Amino acid sequence: MKRVFLFDIDGTLTPPRQKMDEDFVEFFLPFARENLVYLATGSDISKVREQVGKRILELCQGVFACSGNEFWERGKRTYSRVFHPRTQLVTFLDQCVQESKFHTKTGRHIEKRPGMINFSVVGRNATLEQRAKYHEWDQCKQERREIAYTILAERKRFGDIDVAIGGEISIDIYPRGKDKSQAVTAIRHLHASLPIVFMGDKMETDGNDYPAAKALRRGDEARKVENWQMTKLFIEKYLEE
Repeated sequence: MKRVFLFDIDGTLTPPRQKMDEDFVEFFLPFARENLVYLATGSDISKVREQVGKRILELCQGVFACSGNEFWERGKRTYSRVFHPRTQLVTFLDQCVQESKFHTKTGRHIEKRPGMINFSVVGRNATLEQRAKYHEWDQCKQERREIAYTILAERKRFGDIDVAIGGEISIDIYPRGKDKSQAVTAIRHLHASLPIVFMGDKMETDGNDYPAAKALRRGDEARKVENWQMTKLFIEKYLEE
């Protein structure tokens, strides 16, 4: 049965902010060559190139970067949205960094991307070790979830925006509806007769994969994974059919 496969990247095809495992690359290449494969990520295209690599990208039908706010097809950008966050929101995020009880702050806390911003208390300059420590601390303290809930509760002040938890250390902020569901809508337009299989690791209601999973219809499938090894197992099951 022919399908369209849509993959998140961090935590799905790669460890968060790391490169794809070489053995997995060799496994994934023939799969991408024989199937319709798209990628959807909160990261920008430069990070996608770094993590996934040229060979994989050349075989993908397209990449929905920045939570679907930028689309790349065969190495060319076909659209890119713009988001200008309100001053009140930026001020609030700066306060969150200053008031956080996590002991390490590395800089680049607010990263502007096409159509969205990515916010991190520990900062985008964090090392892998610092990222892991913040992720462990956040799982206990639920800081990212509290920040996200506060922003959503203050839409009158911050604007008509949505927030989702992404990766290990950050949250994504974008205009309401401008999330990964855009990838599902676009794929359905391009391949109307084919079911979509979406794989991601953040499918909880406040995760950045949830909007894409929610946009799926009857006949489509959402597969929640915990790492690239689980993704590989799901792909193997499809190949056996």
